[in-house]
Amino acid sequence: MADQDEWSTNANEAVNISFVQAGQTSPITLSTFHPRFTYPIFGEEEYIFGYQGLKVNISFAAHNLLPNVSISYDKQFKAVDDTQALDIEKTLREWMPEVSFQHPSAFESQIQGDTSAKDWRPPGELIESYTSRSRKFEIWAAELTDPAVQQLIDHIQILVSFFIEGGTPIPLDDQDWSLARWRVFFV
Repeated sequence: MADQDEWSTNANEAVNISFVQAGQTSPITLSTFHPRFTYPIFGEEEYIFGYQGLKVNISFAAHNLLPNVSISYDKQFKAVDDTQALDIEKTLREWMPEVSFQHPSAFESQIQGDTSAKDWRPPGELIESYTSRSRKFEIWAAELTDPAVQQLIDHIQILVSFFIEGGTPIPLDDQDWSLARWRVFFV
């Protein structure tokens, strides 16, 4: 059996979350940070077995939170009997929408080519705007039955399990009558 410590990586340190936007020639990173929790995804121990030099980068477009996953590592554990490296992509697919797994170059092209990003507004209607500390804020409201709202919530919910203790995403495939009960507010 392989040395557990040699092939185990702290998931909270391996996962990097970034917000990106279009730059002059390629996307620029606005902010990068580690999650607070990874146990809902990678287990109570918050360790990922089977890799050395592991990096799990989860990037979000700053305007619409379009997600993208990129996984890299220096070495992967060669399976011995039933002991094998965790299939990270398979594990993340249970938590993230399919669009998250496009090739990073396709994601970057999409970010660079999105001409609506500069003028992007949340779905719904503007219900209030105000200024605080010289910054302008807007409050938007929309129904959860709106497909554009569902898509944005689907992207936002990825962050729930990483930052809210015991937080779980809400199901968006519920019947319309149930979704119609909810009004979503964006600031």
